[in-house]
Amino acid sequence: MGASRLVGRDMEIAQLDKALAEAAEHGGALFVAGEAGIGKTSLLEVATSNARGRGYSVLSVTGLESEADLPFAGLHQLLQPVLPSVGALPGPQKNALLTALGMRAGAPPEVFLVGLATLSLMDKVADERPLVVVADDF
Repeated sequence: MGASRLVGRDMEIAQLDKALAEAAEHGGALFVAGEAGIGKTSLLEVATSNARGRGYSVLSVTGLESEADLPFAGLHQLLQPVLPSVGALPGPQKNALLTALGMRAGAPPEVFLVGLATLSLMDKVADERPLVVVADDF
């Protein structure tokens, strides 16, 4: 479906496209695993492009070794596109998330509320159109 294709990866791309189509109707999860350097990131890039081509929303995050010791760094990267909607969250969720992301001073937030805020933001996005969440190198 997408313009970018990987040489010799037609079968894998077809599986990803099938998973995207099925997820739009039923939800789902997909795990891409393999040895370092075999092209997992490239496959995820094609899947992301194809999802956007289908009109899906995409939230993505790439793990960085330099951020491994920074709490919630990956979450901040993942939620960056939807942070303008944080104001619609209930107060405790909003405060917990903004504190976790270093956007508000305060005591370390309850992890449960951070998770709930994350799910609430994703749910809001998914109400509008299918949502694909891509986490690479974690």
